[in-house]
Amino acid sequence: MKMKEVWKRTTAFVTAAAISIGMFAGSPVTAKAADEAGIRAFVTRMYEVCLDREPDAAGLDDWSNRLATGQEQGANIAFGFIFSEEFRNLNLCNEHYVDAMYEAFFNREPDAAGKADWLGQLNSGATRGHVMTGFVNSQEFANLCAAYGIDQGSGDWSADNIPVSGSCAICDSGSHEVTPEIQAFAERLYTCCLDREPDVAGLNDWSTALANGAKGSEVASGFIFSQEYKNKDASDTQYVLMLYKTMLGREADTPGVTDWVLHLRNGASREVVYNGFVGSIEFANLCQNAGITVGGAIADNGTTGRQSTGEMVMVYVDTYVDGEYRVTDWYRQVTEGDLVDPKGLYFQSPLPLEGESFIAYEGAKGKVNITSNGYGIMFD
Repeated sequence: MKMKEVWKRTTAFVTAAAISIGMFAGSPVTAKAADEAGIRAFVTRMYEVCLDREPDAAGLDDWSNRLATGQEQGANIAFGFIFSEEFRNLNLCNEHYVDAMYEAFFNREPDAAGKADWLGQLNSGATRGHVMTGFVNSQEFANLCAAYGIDQGSGDWSADNIPVSGSCAICDSGSHEVTPEIQAFAERLYTCCLDREPDVAGLNDWSTALANGAKGSEVASGFIFSQEYKNKDASDTQYVLMLYKTMLGREADTPGVTDWVLHLRNGASREVVYNGFVGSIEFANLCQNAGITVGGAIADNGTTGRQSTGEMVMVYVDTYVDGEYRVTDWYRQVTEGDLVDPKGLYFQSPLPLEGESFIAYEGAKGKVNITSNGYGIMFD
């Protein structure tokens, strides 16, 4: 039975029980029967959603009795199913493990940003117990338990993990080939965003996820908003430069970097800027070339960064004399992330200059125009 079908069926079951309570209000016997119905519906759902099968009579009675007598609560039951040998034998890949958590404990499809965050944690070494702990201690799981009339409970299983050996049962049931183009897309995220070579397990997981329908924007955000990237403490300028390489597959242009950095300085979050790159034609082309779906914007969690690294970087200007290209690569060292007025780079020039300010980073180029006749003028 499919997960969505499970919820429709068990919701109807609990609703019928609630109707019985209303019909016989005040009757202790009916209330007890309704409680038992909710408990058994909850346990049945755990079998069908987590193990993809109907409960056996002995198992259903045992788990239901544990809940009814207070020996166990919802969180403990969750651990019992997720860390059961039967669930372990599914060998779920990281993507489908996260999907299972959302379906089992939130009764919904994962949102892109949330799924990417959990995937990023798993692929960076977090245990599966850590992920399950986050789900079963949440308000959404509390609401699900309340719908069945049971206590949520709580716990911390971060020290527990599920070793995965062999193929993912879900991937095997409808797997698609990991093409060289898909693997190259995933590999670029490691080299451009995390600035390192991919580990074999992580690369396989992300590539498999893309081959089986994960969207480009979801997977990319799993890297860009991962703890590993956050640990780099990148400045706003460094963040934007990384997005050009990661999301567009090219080096940045000075006007573009200046525009995005000024957006960040004016209060835009890093998610807002990221979504701007997701919506670009260049990112769509990268995804198309890899044979994957682009995906959409991620949730805005208000992630902020810092303005400057404080490092000195070399910047350049292109000089135009009366609108005609004449000289290039007049340069000076300035602080990374500073807003540079290119006219200020020409201290020794008596000539009036025009130019637009630009954000400084290594190799950035501004542009100035000498408004009077500059023929024969030599610059030191």
